[in-house]
Amino acid sequence: MITTQLLRPESIVVVGASNNVHKPGGAILKNLINGGYRGQLRAVNPKEKDVQGVPAFAHVQELPDTDLAVLAIPALMCPDVVETLAATKHTRAFIILSAGFGEETREGALLEERILATADKYGASLIGPNCIGLMNTWHHSVFSQPVPNLNPKGVDLISSSGATAVFILESAVTKGLQFNSVWSVGNAKQIGVEEVLQFMDENFDPAADSHIKLLYIESIQNPDRLLFHASSLIRKGCKIAAIKAGSSESGSRAASSHTGAIASSDSAVEALFRKAGIVRCFSREELTTVGCVFTLPELKGKNFAIITHAGGPGVMLTDALSKGGLNVPKLEGTQAEELKAQLFPGAAVGNPIDILATGTPEHLRLCIDYCE
Repeated sequence: MITTQLLRPESIVVVGASNNVHKPGGAILKNLINGGYRGQLRAVNPKEKDVQGVPAFAHVQELPDTDLAVLAIPALMCPDVVETLAATKHTRAFIILSAGFGEETREGALLEERILATADKYGASLIGPNCIGLMNTWHHSVFSQPVPNLNPKGVDLISSSGATAVFILESAVTKGLQFNSVWSVGNAKQIGVEEVLQFMDENFDPAADSHIKLLYIESIQNPDRLLFHASSLIRKGCKIAAIKAGSSESGSRAASSHTGAIASSDSAVEALFRKAGIVRCFSREELTTVGCVFTLPELKGKNFAIITHAGGPGVMLTDALSKGGLNVPKLEGTQAEELKAQLFPGAAVGNPIDILATGTPEHLRLCIDYCE
């Protein structure tokens, strides 16, 4: 369940906050401050009176009522802290960064069960455990970098893995791809990729919400839910691209040890994505490139002109477009000859148009004008 306290909390406490910004509890507090969070910010640290200029409390029992709690403390301490906050401080949203739960041991899985039972009992949201947090235009509750400048018209990223979310962000930032929100669900004990998609679908506002969703999935817990809500969002005008990792035998073993993910066959994933209309990607570069393409105006035709100063990549792009059902028609005739006469000797205009490595910006402008 995704509550208002998770998305737009009026108050946030970082339990395990630190003045050392290289620790998760210090880094997340720093990101909240630098992100311009406007609500009441609090810290729990038994050794400090304030942390990074934020009022600090020795114990969670001393806190006033608080909407969202971010936990950066050992796994063994988390169930009791969650119980205290939910029962006595009306906390209705939790982000648990800590690892050492069901992804590691049976004992850790039991700790997760206790936390989930408490969250469900009090109607609270639970992100994690074993995640980097949640970042939206209201609050930056993540301990990682980079933290991009968020834009309501940017894309929504939902990731099973926190480190992979960072890996994807790094790639996207270099391409100029902007984000509206980043969800790291970790072990997804209560809220996983499917639940986030469901919330986005059921609360979709076409005027205000992002129309692009990027997913990194290690485990599909509920294929029917994923299919239903992904299809519904796409019918409403959204575009969705996804990586499904851990589909090989060794990969599923690795995913299980990482976030406790359950294996699913590659053929089943392929069929599910095709039926839903999800564009399947196989690397972060593919995912962020597809995300960039999604931001462009919809193409109205199938004919392409390729303008390049390197012949080989032009040939590869011709193959890729042709195999994708698009056309790279031959350009010939009077206009083609006129263009060729204005380029350096050896340039080709048949399509791809190759202005050579020595081609100038003026040559590029000419080629674009002739193509238009």
